[in-house]
Amino acid sequence: MLTPSAAALVVQATRTLTRVASLTILLLASQPAIGGPQMKVAAWLDETKPASWNMPGLPVPVAPRVQPPGDARCRELARPPELDEDKRVRGQGWDLVGGYLGGWRVLVIRGTAGYDGMCRPRGYQDFVFVRGVLAGTLSPQAMDSRTDGALGRVFLQSDRRLIAEYSRYATTDPLCCPSGTTSVTFEIETDPVTVRPVSTSTSRR
Repeated sequence: MLTPSAAALVVQATRTLTRVASLTILLLASQPAIGGPQMKVAAWLDETKPASWNMPGLPVPVAPRVQPPGDARCRELARPPELDEDKRVRGQGWDLVGGYLGGWRVLVIRGTAGYDGMCRPRGYQDFVFVRGVLAGTLSPQAMDSRTDGALGRVFLQSDRRLIAEYSRYATTDPLCCPSGTTSVTFEIETDPVTVRPVSTSTSRR
């Protein structure tokens, strides 16, 4: 039979384990498991003709807060600002990711707000500039690597058109391997300057 002091220790330990278990459940519910199935969150890509979220005259948005922000060493891989447009993106808290895409006085610059454990971008966005003016972004919200709707390659076809490819995950897809890709055609307008999606096409493996 337990003494009163021993019984009190058992009760305290049980309460501590209960709190730890509850916290673990909350953390697992808020983040997809590594290598586990994906939830679809990029519903706009399922629209044949998505409504545009970009409007003329908007400033570069402030980078969102990403928790945790990731290993500080990942930021050492960020590209230093070279162009005025780079400096405007960097000035709003975004790290520059990879090289910029340019031609016809159109620039596409990728910025990220944070990183995952493998230094992949989290909370990232692609910004389109036309003759120094922000035309808009290539997603209505910031994206995370290895999630549904994560932007991959961008192809600049002319001064009036570009194509962007987004990863598409089925609910059973592991994080490594999205089973589909959605290509979105964007039209670049110059009066006033803006970029807007005009069509989508999804392919499955």
